[in-house]
Amino acid sequence: MRLLWWTLAVVSVSTLGIVLSQNRTLDPVQNLSLTVSAPLETGLRDLAEPVADFFEGLLNRGDLKRENERLREEVERLKSQAAIGEDAQRRVQELEQALDVTKSRSDEEFVAADIIAPDPSGVKRALAINRGSADGLDEGMVVLSRSGSLVGTISRVYDDFAWLRLTTDPNSAVNVVILSDEYEESAEARGIAAGDLRGALSLEIVPIEALIAEGDAVTTSGLGGNYPRGLLLGSVKSVESKPQGLFKKITVEPAADLGALDTVLVITSFLPARLAGP
Repeated sequence: MRLLWWTLAVVSVSTLGIVLSQNRTLDPVQNLSLTVSAPLETGLRDLAEPVADFFEGLLNRGDLKRENERLREEVERLKSQAAIGEDAQRRVQELEQALDVTKSRSDEEFVAADIIAPDPSGVKRALAINRGSADGLDEGMVVLSRSGSLVGTISRVYDDFAWLRLTTDPNSAVNVVILSDEYEESAEARGIAAGDLRGALSLEIVPIEALIAEGDAVTTSGLGGNYPRGLLLGSVKSVESKPQGLFKKITVEPAADLGALDTVLVITSFLPARLAGP
């Protein structure tokens, strides 16, 4: 019986609510409810938004990280390709420059070689090149820069590589002539270009009376038979004369940047004379 009355009461209240709602009798109550609840709902929404953004950021952060990694990898790949392109272009220019030297000295034979390592001791001024006896190299052969200036000689040869002794090495000595407009060719100054432990290049036994100025060209004289005549070694950097001295103190600036050599040319058609005494 109670269940019947409870059901009738619920149906009656529902019917009354529908009728009142259709007649807009409950509008003031609904408006009051909205007026009270709207600010509360807005405040709760404002409080919840940062929390929602935080969790959404956590979900998206993984995607953002992966995208950044992908972009970094792409940038690295493009830079690598650009470096390869620049290196290839630089290599072509080096070989073209070396080719010009071989054309200008068509009566001689050359082998092009790349620098692969410096002397590990740091004491000698020597560089390893990627050519050896299998390529026809021999000790004493003259080595030029890719622009054609003298940089040294082959000091030791192995099957697949060799050591290049630079002109600035303490064990290097080159007979040279100093070309100057100050005197006639018959009175040209001669001397010996020698390296030292500091890696500098100087001229020795140049007479004090020789007329030499800064900027004068220094070339091989051909004396001694170890170098062809007329190879450019460098230019006079400084000249110092002491009143009581017998020789001038002269430093030479090598024509080639010996600290930045990458490609060199070995003259295989010229062998040092290794002259014996009379």
